Amino acid sequence: MSDQLGPKRPLGVTIVAALAVVSGVFDLIGGIVLLSMQSDPTTADAFGGASVATSLAVMEIAFGIVMILIAVGLLRGNTVSRIAATIVQAFSLAGSIWIGIAQPATLSTEIVSALVALAILMLLWSADATRYFKGLSPDQPTS
Repeated sequence: MSDQLGPKRPLGVTIVAALAVVSGVFDLIGGIVLLSMQSDPTTADAFGGASVATSLAVMEIAFGIVMILIAVGLLRGNTVSRIAATIVQAFSLAGSIWIGIAQPATLSTEIVSALVALAILMLLWSADATRYFKGLSPDQPTS
């Protein structure tokens, strides 16, 4: 018998949460690096000024924190986190399609990004994940 309280978390949900943590950590690191470089004239010019670079850095740090909070919520079976992760991945998928069409040179990278977003969406909305987020055991029907 398992010591875990509540429904057993599907592997797919754990994978999605791990990817969200990795994404959040990279966003945090990127935002901190950009924040530390915003006073460099080359960096500031690349972003249209130091204030724009600072704003982007703060937004990236905030996004990283949100992604980590989403991951924690997914691990706990929080349905709001599931919806938030779905919205983020839908935007990622749409962005990958748009960028792949607008910049054909990046098509191979955008195809990979789109496939990852699709995989995450499939994992989040599988029957096992649905049972988990509804608090049902693996043998209970979802409806």
